[in-house]
Amino acid sequence: MDMTPQQSGREQTRSVLMRFVTTAIIVGMVAMLGWVAAEASAEQVAGSSGGSFAYVDILRVFAESSEGQIGNARVEELSQQKRAEIEARNTEAQDDFTALNQELQEAQQNLAQGQNVISQEAAATLQREITRLQRDTERTMTDAQADIQRMTQDATVEVQELEQQLESEFDRRLRPALDQLGTQQGLSIIFRTDQGLVWADSSLDLTQQLITLVNNPVIEAP
Repeated sequence: MDMTPQQSGREQTRSVLMRFVTTAIIVGMVAMLGWVAAEASAEQVAGSSGGSFAYVDILRVFAESSEGQIGNARVEELSQQKRAEIEARNTEAQDDFTALNQELQEAQQNLAQGQNVISQEAAATLQREITRLQRDTERTMTDAQADIQRMTQDATVEVQELEQQLESEFDRRLRPALDQLGTQQGLSIIFRTDQGLVWADSSLDLTQQLITLVNNPVIEAP
């Protein structure tokens, strides 16, 4: 059946509209499929220990790992030893001061009681003794204060040096553990909570896994 020119025009218009609608549907489906694929990829990455990154609490690793606990015990032992030495020197100084001060008070009392009965020579001897005791008392306290200050400074340096030594030893053990953790978890970046990390999902925290690796290092074959 032949179509009139008007019918033919309407048919061409309908055909164009159908092609446009079909193209729009296809484009929409492609976009939707791309979005779904991207979401699936993101979920897969997020499910693998937070994707390509995670974080660890190094201070907690040091505090809870076997080597860290041994190191803390060594630092505490040295600190207690130094405190005991300083306290012993302080006690010695107090005992010396008490003894000298008692002698000084007795000499002053003897001089006061014998002011009118002892000779001038005896009074002068007592006065010289009082002066010596006063000088010895002051020197004893000054020397003790200087000793305690020096011992405190030396103890601080020794403890700090031990802490630095332990940190260096711990770092040598930590680095291969971090490498192993990153490899096992497929990570690109591992953040530290003590170096600027403000917030992160707790599911990204691999601190406990790192503690396990530090406690059980993998020994590479020669």
